Amino acid sequence: MPNRTFQFGAFEVNERAGELRKHGTRIRIQEQPFQVLTLLLERPGEVVGREEIRSKLWPDNTYVDFDNAISSAVRKLREALGDSADNPRFIETLAKRGYRFIGPIETRSPVPYAAPEGARIKRTRIKIVPIAAGILLILGIAGWWLWTRRAPNAAQLTPFPLTAAPGWERYPSFSPDGSQVAYAWDETEAGNNSHIYVKLVGSGRPVQLTAGRNSDSAPSWSPDGREIAFVRTLEQGSAIYLISPVGGTERKLADGYFYGSVHWSPDSRFLAVADRKSANKPCSLYRIDARTGEELRLTIPPDASVTDENPVFSPDGRTLLFTRCGGTYICALYWLQLSNGYQPQAGPRLLRAEAGPISGAAWTVDGRNVVYGFSISSDIWSYRLMRLRAKPGAQPERMPFVGDGTSAPTISLGGNRLAYLQETPDLDIWQVQPGNPPRSFTASTRIEFSPQYSPDGKCVAFSSSRSGQMEIWVSNADGRNSVQLTNFAEHCGTPRWSPDGRWIAFDRHLKDGWHIFVMASDGGHPRQLTSGGRDQVIPSWSRDGNWIYYSSDRTGRYEVWKSPVKGGTGMQVTQKGGWTAFEAADGRSLFYTKNLDNSDGSSGLWQLPTAGGEERLVLLSVGGRSFTVREDGIYYLQRAVPAPDTSIRFLDFATGQSREIAPVEESARLFGGLTVSPDRNTILFATATRTGSNVMVVDNFK
Repeated sequence: MPNRTFQFGAFEVNERAGELRKHGTRIRIQEQPFQVLTLLLERPGEVVGREEIRSKLWPDNTYVDFDNAISSAVRKLREALGDSADNPRFIETLAKRGYRFIGPIETRSPVPYAAPEGARIKRTRIKIVPIAAGILLILGIAGWWLWTRRAPNAAQLTPFPLTAAPGWERYPSFSPDGSQVAYAWDETEAGNNSHIYVKLVGSGRPVQLTAGRNSDSAPSWSPDGREIAFVRTLEQGSAIYLISPVGGTERKLADGYFYGSVHWSPDSRFLAVADRKSANKPCSLYRIDARTGEELRLTIPPDASVTDENPVFSPDGRTLLFTRCGGTYICALYWLQLSNGYQPQAGPRLLRAEAGPISGAAWTVDGRNVVYGFSISSDIWSYRLMRLRAKPGAQPERMPFVGDGTSAPTISLGGNRLAYLQETPDLDIWQVQPGNPPRSFTASTRIEFSPQYSPDGKCVAFSSSRSGQMEIWVSNADGRNSVQLTNFAEHCGTPRWSPDGRWIAFDRHLKDGWHIFVMASDGGHPRQLTSGGRDQVIPSWSRDGNWIYYSSDRTGRYEVWKSPVKGGTGMQVTQKGGWTAFEAADGRSLFYTKNLDNSDGSSGLWQLPTAGGEERLVLLSVGGRSFTVREDGIYYLQRAVPAPDTSIRFLDFATGQSREIAPVEESARLFGGLTVSPDRNTILFATATRTGSNVMVVDNFK
């Protein structure tokens, strides 16, 4: 068999080994779909007829229903590639003719060495040598000249940590000469009481500028080097303060409800900020005079669900770049042309729309490019830095040398340095059994969460990013023999088994938001249940298997909805907010949490009759996704108030009282789901085993 390797998109095919891999992870694929794939890859862009496929897959004396067998092989191939017959990226169907591979391909194969034959060839080579040597000399000189003048490539750029300290470092900001970095740091994993520090790049210890019980964040170093602006959280709202880079007395500049980062104008006269003005209003951008505190509104979001945030002036001060986000995870980069006094000349213009969240942006020193953090999902581990030419229609390029989990870039005005955040958390699934301490159920260096036992208790479905992006996986009940169930170009998660165990519902991120899908529990083609330009997330099944509940923000606030499993119009269930929902065993009521922006991810647990009526509060503190309903009660993760302890508890319906099942370490800060085996001997829950972020620095960045 030929020893060839084909690469297309995130996939790699090794023909001799008979392997299909995605981001290096092997994808399960049967022999016949694999043979169809190699046949198409051999002739990219050409039509491969069904008769040709038949002759490759089956001997002449084989008697099968070839048409159905070929269609089945192509369908399984598309499932393995996450491709679609209606909107193909790789395999196109040509009716009554065959199939064609339409994606770009790279082919690698060994090139045999052919020794020269005959004296004529030798004489020809001798004549060519002097000419070739001259050409090589010229190319060498030209190459050296270009090498000494070009920007370093990715291989030359080596990130290093500013401090490598534990806890959360956020909002890096360079001094004007790029020799120091101001940043916010909370040395604990809680991440809710940070202060402002300054550190020299390289040696030296951080110098703490602020202290106290209030949290300080978002430092921004003025271009003249004289002041650092930062945001302080107050009992109500927040305020912007100014302080000298060497410490001293703070000066309060403005009150408000500030959100995200702040940024100085090039002349150190003004600050650009995002402010809500009240707790319930959307974020708009404002210009604040650093001497008087006088404010000028710069943007007006198109509706209440849209926020403008993270403004940054271009080096020449003529353009303000910012992020505009609508829905839950849909963001875009906009820019605003400014006059000499930093006043808007016209409305904002779109620079780049993304189908996911954007975390921070920065201009390169020459003002020609933008670097920003982007993720195709909501989780911080999948962020990566992108570089974009600062003109509409330009396509971004990933900056691979910084890796994943990277966001919030900033670039020094002097010193040619880039700084950004590197997230360090690890979310894993743990198990608790009576009489035993919690231990790992399934772990990797990536993310595992949202576990759920199958109705018969033999399998566990969960979400994992171990393949490079968030997909649905299924393992045995003991965590072994994990198999990847989905294989999409988009993230998906929150798997939920149907009551009969035949189906799994999950949420999947598409270009217009998150939607609910259903697929067979043993694999197959997924079916989209919801549609529209809003988010539909966190599915669960009704007890009779006829409905799927989910949370949607189509009203402007997350509420629980439900849709028929067979398809049809969705119905709103809650009216005062709803997030994760499970139906009671008798189907007469619904238990649900609400999507509250708490640092520990907890919420109250509420109950609502499915036939209609008023909601009532059942529990005060429940992990937003971490509860499950049984016939006689509710298992849940509780964050004790006001103490920081966390425990798995059981609410007994008969007595109305809760009892502790098992304590959980304080590090269980992120509530990523909870499930109980049918025999109740094992509880699985997801928790962050390590949390934090570090400021990383890259020298020689241009």
